[in-house]
Amino acid sequence: MKNRASIRPILLMTLLVTTATFSRPRAVFGSQAAPDNRGLKEFSDRVEAYKKLREKAEKSLPKVKKTSKPEVISAQQQALVTQIRELRSTARRGDIFTPNATEAIARLIKPVFTGPDARRVQNTIQAGEPLEGFEVQVNQKYPESLPFTTIPPTLLRKLPKLPDEVAYRILGSTLLLVDRKANIIVDFMPSAIP
Repeated sequence: MKNRASIRPILLMTLLVTTATFSRPRAVFGSQAAPDNRGLKEFSDRVEAYKKLREKAEKSLPKVKKTSKPEVISAQQQALVTQIRELRSTARRGDIFTPNATEAIARLIKPVFTGPDARRVQNTIQAGEPLEGFEVQVNQKYPESLPFTTIPPTLLRKLPKLPDEVAYRILGSTLLLVDRKANIIVDFMPSAIP
């Protein structure tokens, strides 16, 4: 009986050590999982911060009744653009597409252009080319005359999910983050599309 009582703590300790060893996440050397997760989290956090800033901008504007008059809609949109620009007066490229986010997103994009659907994806994206002389800048309005390039579902499924207020756009080889209602460029990732 004495031996059985002394074996229990040893068995319990062995079980705890074994469980701790196998359940603890281990660092995998040479793996890019941790940096990718960090970059994607950083991207999502910054998109969420933009969404809150945008909500603040919208709340500061006078309420307008629902209307279909183009001049009222245009004036409200321009007021939103002005307010967002004031709140983001120091915004620069890379505020949302940070270096970590850019690296992680580039890793998500690359397989789409090397996989079995690569040719179809490339053909869809080539539908919208940039305007001659148009230079992409943060807080700049997306040109009304420039059509939106359809982002293939294959690519869209790979990219981080966005709130309804913002959308991805592709312009040449640049991946844009555009405010849907204000129609301004929130940030962009040059040379994102191979």
